[in-house]
Amino acid sequence: MEQSDALRRPFRLTADNPDIALDAICLDDVPELYALIDRNRARLREWLPWVTPEYDIEHARRFVEDRQIENARGTALTCVVRFREHMAGAIGLHSIDLVNRASSIGYWIDGSFSGRGIVTSACRTMIATGFRDYGLHRIEIRCAVENHRSCAIPLRLRLREEGILRDAGWLHHRWVSLRVFSVLEDEWR
Repeated sequence: MEQSDALRRPFRLTADNPDIALDAICLDDVPELYALIDRNRARLREWLPWVTPEYDIEHARRFVEDRQIENARGTALTCVVRFREHMAGAIGLHSIDLVNRASSIGYWIDGSFSGRGIVTSACRTMIATGFRDYGLHRIEIRCAVENHRSCAIPLRLRLREEGILRDAGWLHHRWVSLRVFSVLEDEWR
């Protein structure tokens, strides 16, 4: 299957840190993306339900194909996060609710890149893009209550904590409660 022009990497978002860039995901990313996931499988599995023992490169390929279609349609935005041109993780502006002009952000990072402010910068860039380029009014980040490192990111970005959704996520044979953070477009300016 040949990629149409609409499904080729359409753009790169530059972050406030010149070492960090967000590239719209494309099929060329699959081998490196899968290797990154596989290297971090145990760490990612702790908080991400899609990281299962069965997850393989074919799952990654299908994921990227689906995200490219969403990116091209403007119904979501999924990017790989690069630090000094090395793939460091992924971030997404999930399914955009066009009626309510709302979305949520999800992210993960390779353990060797954590603690450098990369995800905070990537989230800041994704939030600004959501408001500026997608006309969003509200953006959420939801994190498992026990995932303290992930919860620190929306707090660092001064998103408002709205509360806790009890037992709101099923994660590998257990329920997890989620902290909900949000920001509105007029609060971001």
